[in-house]
This record gives sequence, C-alpha cells and structure tokens, in this order.
Amino acid sequence: MVLFELLISYGMMGLFIIALISSIIPIPTEPVVFGLLDVGKKPELVLIILAIGSIAGAYIGYLLGKYELRKLIPFHDRKKELMMQIQFRRYGALLLLVSPWIPIVGDLAPMVAGIENYESKRFLLVISVAKTIKCIGIIYLSIKVIDWWTPFIKL
Repeated sequence: MVLFELLISYGMMGLFIIALISSIIPIPTEPVVFGLLDVGKKPELVLIILAIGSIAGAYIGYLLGKYELRKLIPFHDRKKELMMQIQFRRYGALLLLVSPWIPIVGDLAPMVAGIENYESKRFLLVISVAKTIKCIGIIYLSIKVIDWWTPFIKL
C-alpha cells in the first residue's frame, strides 16, 4: 500500500508511471486511479493519462518481444514458426482486444505479438482500442464505487 500511496502523492506523474509499468508486469493500476479520483482529480484527465501510459507500456512490451525476447527464444523448426505466425496474424487482434481484461497473462500478449512479428501499426491500433476501453471501465467503476461509498463515510 505504501507504493500506491507514494504514486498517488505524485499525482498524474505517478499514474503515468504505474500505467506504464503495469502494462509490462502485473501491478494493478486501480488503487492509484481510485485514490486520484477520490481526492478530486478530473476523471477525463485521469482517463487520458491512464490510457496513454497503458498504451505506451504495451508498446514497450511489444518492442521487448520483437527485439529482445525473440533472440532468447530459439525456433529450431522454421515451419512451426511460420505456422505460429500465421495463427497469430489470424487471431492476434482478438487476443489483443481481450488481453487487458485477462489478469497476469494478459500483460504478456504484447510481448507475444512482438515475438510473432505482428504488424506494429495494426498492433498499436488494436491495443489502443483495447486499453482505452479498459481505462474507461476502470474510471467508470471507480466513480460508481466512490459515489456509493461516500454516504457511508460521512455517517
């Protein structure tokens, strides 16, 4: 909790940092979003910063997969590698659209897209849509929880 309190104290910069990191390794952004909304930050600004940080983090994961992890994962069978790339090109967009909602494993989808040489422009388009939808959901639910919880705190 100390980490989240520290990030909340940094405001929007803390939100950007946690959004960036959480797209590569599984760290929840929700406590920071909730904390910032609770102290009166504008939901629109929180949404923009959260979305930009999440998309940038996913792109970093994609680049790590494309240029670093690809070197570490040896493919001995060129035929199997091509088959995997074809399958990822066919179903990759669907995987990337749902990946932000899959805990822990979903953070690996951008790296897998990079390893499979998924087209970068298409990746950015699909992941931007997916991350933005998730960010809208997080903001909306956080606002609803704050609205529901506030009367109980004032008692």
